[in-house]
Amino acid sequence: MSTNSPTRRDHLQAVLLALLCSVLFLRTALLPGHALVPHPPQLLDVYREQAIAAGRYDANDTMRGNVGMTDKYAQSLAWDRILQDRMRTFDPPHWTNDIGGGAPFVPQMAQPWQPINLLLLLVPSVQWYGWWYLVHQVLFGWFAYAFFRRLGCRHESALLGLVAAVLGLWTQGKVHHSVILTAALSLWPMLSATHELLAVGAGGAARRRAIAWLGLWTGLSWSTGFVVVALQATYLTLLLALWWTWHAPRGERLRRLLPFGLGLGLGGLLSLANMLPILWASAESARQVFTAARQAETGFDCDHALGFVWPDLLSWAADRFYPASDANGPGFMTRMPWSEWILVRQPFRSDGAPFHNWVESTLAIGLLPFVAASLALLHRATRPLALLLSAVALVAFGMATAGEPFLTLARLVPGFAAGDLRRLAFLVVMAMVVLGTLGIDAQLRTDRRWPMLVVGGLVAATSVVALVWLAGPADAPALTRAFAELFATDTDHPLVQGHSADEIVQWMQATGQPGEAEHNRAMLTTTAWRALLVLGLGLAALWLRPHWRAGVWIVLTIGELLHSGLGPVQVVEAADVATPPRVLTPVLAAEPANGDRPRLCRLTPPGSPAIAALLPNLPGFYGCEDGQGYNPLPPARYEQFFAAIDPSCVYGGAGVGAFHSEAALRHPLADLYGLRFVLTKQVLATSPQLVERTPPGTGAYRLYERTTTLPRASFVHAVDLLPDRDARLAALTKPDRDVARRVVLEEALVPSPAPAPSSPATCTIDVRVDEYVRIRVQTAAAGYLRLADPFDAGWRASLDDAPTPLYVADHYLRAVFVPAGEHVVEFRYDAPRVVWPLRITLLVWGALAWLFWSSRRRA
Repeated sequence: MSTNSPTRRDHLQAVLLALLCSVLFLRTALLPGHALVPHPPQLLDVYREQAIAAGRYDANDTMRGNVGMTDKYAQSLAWDRILQDRMRTFDPPHWTNDIGGGAPFVPQMAQPWQPINLLLLLVPSVQWYGWWYLVHQVLFGWFAYAFFRRLGCRHESALLGLVAAVLGLWTQGKVHHSVILTAALSLWPMLSATHELLAVGAGGAARRRAIAWLGLWTGLSWSTGFVVVALQATYLTLLLALWWTWHAPRGERLRRLLPFGLGLGLGGLLSLANMLPILWASAESARQVFTAARQAETGFDCDHALGFVWPDLLSWAADRFYPASDANGPGFMTRMPWSEWILVRQPFRSDGAPFHNWVESTLAIGLLPFVAASLALLHRATRPLALLLSAVALVAFGMATAGEPFLTLARLVPGFAAGDLRRLAFLVVMAMVVLGTLGIDAQLRTDRRWPMLVVGGLVAATSVVALVWLAGPADAPALTRAFAELFATDTDHPLVQGHSADEIVQWMQATGQPGEAEHNRAMLTTTAWRALLVLGLGLAALWLRPHWRAGVWIVLTIGELLHSGLGPVQVVEAADVATPPRVLTPVLAAEPANGDRPRLCRLTPPGSPAIAALLPNLPGFYGCEDGQGYNPLPPARYEQFFAAIDPSCVYGGAGVGAFHSEAALRHPLADLYGLRFVLTKQVLATSPQLVERTPPGTGAYRLYERTTTLPRASFVHAVDLLPDRDARLAALTKPDRDVARRVVLEEALVPSPAPAPSSPATCTIDVRVDEYVRIRVQTAAAGYLRLADPFDAGWRASLDDAPTPLYVADHYLRAVFVPAGEHVVEFRYDAPRVVWPLRITLLVWGALAWLFWSSRRRA
């Protein structure tokens, strides 16, 4: 039982245990040729139709995993591939043409300035995610272990805390939402550095090293761009910093706080390369603001606290996983199983109908650490810190429920009100991990059994009650009735208020699938038996020697968290993901027209979700230039531009999806933006303006080519000056607008070319890459060169090597005034707001390197 500072052997054991947990979690995802995904790609429309056409569709296999989340496909696949291409040419990315027709490379899923992305130099982007996850889990566990030892925990209890942190984090860092894991990774080293500066009061070389360590990991957390988790890690660090400062000698407090503030400041500067572009993008984004009403609507229910006890025995953030046939009645269900890797394997919703769940809906650290957390409150040495962490967990969970008075409190905390309060569950879980570790350590030190026996006995008794209740109903109707009556008792739930058990039974019968009630019973029974098994063996181990006791608890916790948490970890053949759908073959093979690649759009029937057909950004993963796209911070002008074509295609704060009206295909803005190919299930009337290009073997999906698109670069002489946004969009919305000859500008002081309706002009694109465009213009009269690429303040323009003003054209595009004659116009994405954040970050990297080097030399 190691009680002193951890030795190298202790650290090695911690790293090996974290590695073991990660390998057991990831399994075949680490093998070459395999891709780690939340669910098979055949769940998505185009892939499913192709598999059906080929006779390879397996409905039950398709439904495995977290079928309610597709962020891996809609976001990170494209960003990772683009980042890999740019890294391998030693060209840091700032802009990409593949997503939405052009977008800054700063969305949260990109994380371009994370050192972990160096893996992309070694592993294909579609296969690297397993190894990316492995590195994160091992480091997260090792850093957690080191912090627990700093708090005075023994080696064995810190190892159990490591397991709870590594495998409990699956509730936060689901495979489909990797950015959470990257932002969370910094928490433990930030706390360790803060402990060194404030609790220990290190001086000299140790203080320099702690400042550098705090600055490095604070900066890396904020460099993810996932502000809500980075903010929680920073707030928890600040809270414990104040705690340790309060317990420091009075004369030492300010001296210790100054280097702590310096470390946080360096971290903030280190993150500027990613955070400043994100802040600028946020200021111009269509992202919806979380109002108090919306937060109250989407908050957790109090029964989510059951996740600490039964990680898959609870309702999610909404007890609705599928739409009801009755528009006035919600669909009800007790629990969607995360995993097919359980004792009972039964198909669930093999009709392919999707449901929704949430990343943070389950809170799991393992039963034994949870039960032991009570000991941290009873043990005199750990009680003060345990009370503080308990308060943190309770307040954070109260905020996540979005109920009063916690909702008002959350809106007073800077940063919390800007996002979904359910993500505050991260703070709850991390506080509980520390509490559980302190409790395990107290138990091993004092050998006090009764607190664990009492708390564990209550959980076990509740599991027995659940088993008896589940065994009662004899058939499916009786079980459905029992579930409905259980739901009806939750009178505070917005889906239950004012409705009787009879109404809920009717809704469940109308929306449920054959065998669904029995399947839920099997899942809940499995969960209750698992809890009894873990508690029975864990409490029996109380009579073993402390060393063996800790070993049994570690094994049981690993087994429990793996058993309940493998659902999001699905592995498929990498080729299934990396091979483009056959329907995209003509798009990928199309010759660029006038220097630009064709852009793709989608058309789905009215009433279907905008995300239907082929997910946005996936074409960008395959190398297509996707005109429509998902973006965590979409420019407001992007959505407004497409809403002028078809208002139903915008996500309302997340980008642009499929058109729902055939009229959109005839809109002049679709021609202007170069939407040359159309993907749809609908059979469209072909004409010289719309030619079918569907290759064989695509199933129900068809591909059409629009031949009316304008060149990417065009020259116009007629200008409509419309500074008012509404008037501008009204003019662009008109289906008879002559976009080939007229351009809308919005700045008051712009050059006005003389009318030249018959003046010839040619525009030839010589070079068009992500961050540079060169166009040769020959015109007999002055006018505007318009480039149908998105405008962004990071772009600069030059005319014959001299800087020239860049104007917003047609609300979202770029334009430059060009006099008569032959000229060369260049667009570069290198304005000061693009290059200076990275330069500042590089300077801070140099400062941190000096701090580390000088502390090592002095030591």
